[in-house]
Amino acid sequence: MSLLTIAWSMCAAACLMLALMHILLWLKYSQNRVYLLSSLMAFAACASALLELGLLSTQSIETYRVLIRWENTMIFMILVPMVWFVQVYFHATRRWLAVTITLLWCLGIMINWLSPYSLTFSSIDELRRLSAFWGEQFTVPSGTENPWKALADTASLLILVYVADATVRSWRLMKQREALIIGGGILLFIIYAGIHTPLVDAGIVHAPYMISFAFLAIVATMSYQLASEAMRAQYVQRELQQTRRQLDQLARLNLLGECTTVIAHELNQPLTAILSNAQAARKHLAGNSASPEVIGEILDDIVRDDKRASDIIQRMRAMMQNNEIVREWFDLNEAVRETAQMMAGEFRTNNISLSQSYDPAVPEVYAGRIEIQQVILNLLVNAVRAMKDKRGKDRSVSICTRVSNHEVEVDIEDNANGLPDDADEILFNTIYHKSTDGLGMGLTICRRIVETSGGSIRARNADTGGTVVSFSLPIRASTRQFPG
Repeated sequence: MSLLTIAWSMCAAACLMLALMHILLWLKYSQNRVYLLSSLMAFAACASALLELGLLSTQSIETYRVLIRWENTMIFMILVPMVWFVQVYFHATRRWLAVTITLLWCLGIMINWLSPYSLTFSSIDELRRLSAFWGEQFTVPSGTENPWKALADTASLLILVYVADATVRSWRLMKQREALIIGGGILLFIIYAGIHTPLVDAGIVHAPYMISFAFLAIVATMSYQLASEAMRAQYVQRELQQTRRQLDQLARLNLLGECTTVIAHELNQPLTAILSNAQAARKHLAGNSASPEVIGEILDDIVRDDKRASDIIQRMRAMMQNNEIVREWFDLNEAVRETAQMMAGEFRTNNISLSQSYDPAVPEVYAGRIEIQQVILNLLVNAVRAMKDKRGKDRSVSICTRVSNHEVEVDIEDNANGLPDDADEILFNTIYHKSTDGLGMGLTICRRIVETSGGSIRARNADTGGTVVSFSLPIRASTRQFPG
């Protein structure tokens, strides 16, 4: 088999593989345009390799004329995305120079298709067959160079200046690795292609066009750097997620810490009841007057109070854990009711009445149960804080769940003093906290938790003068659906 065919086919296959890899990276990180630009370069380099293979083997001037036009087009599709890749990747570049290079190449490619032959040649007189050092023959053109080719040569020279300037600027900005790998790689292979190709066009060097190999090397260096950055980004993302989980746990512990006294009181009630029932049972047994029915009733009370204490401990333990987010189907009404029960003592201590309304039509939701309960707990704690500034005895908080507009909603309303005019702009975006208690990061965390679950959270002033904070989860993620 022809060594030229093998070499150029492998080059095309390598370019195609890199192009597909960059497309996958772009689909995953669609906000990063460098992956799209590098994939365009790789696809064009793949096409260029196949076109070069056709140029090497054809003996028809008409076929050569068609192929050289498309080859010039592929060079355009390599160089222009490369210029804008450097612009997007390095940032510290001269944009006007990138625009100038693009315009020159756009003009050149128009001339390429309007000229009788191409941007490279005004005419092709003959196709000569030369032999490689191992004896295989390839085609070399002989003809008149198109004077408009100076446009492409000027643009290529400007690319060298442009990339060199971007490389130096990035080096000065302490991006030595990026400047060396990306900038240095582009400069090295552009210089090679920029010297080799004109020599072949002028007939000074009798060798095949090898533009695709030069750009394969460029794409390969880009792939190495971009893949390294993608791996570092994955590591940073994992670290960020771990930090967020720790922050969530810290916020939960802070909230529970504020309610420690009341929660301890809630826990003390069933423990006191258990002690009292145990003492009563002992008296009955000591007096030899205990009937099995009475002892049974006492034991039932002890079991009931023990379960109540256990429930309180389990809820606190679950909220203190720092495990991965476990998404599960759960009853939203039950989750809200449990969280409200944890805060019941806090409301009694502060003389705040709590009303609850649960829509039985609310379906199960698929989310992190502990995280959603953290949102509810944070909103209830905020409502209690708001009440501390309210004078009078008519202090109340209401909790309501309902189905509305293909969503399940939870509303928590207080009758305190409401929100200031500018609060809705910063409430869930920054550290907003009027009280001196707590971390002041709860609402930001609440927003992230709810939005990660596919929902939304918002706040408004109530008609009664207080504040209503609502969060919703989509019903499409809240109804169990199984493949039929």
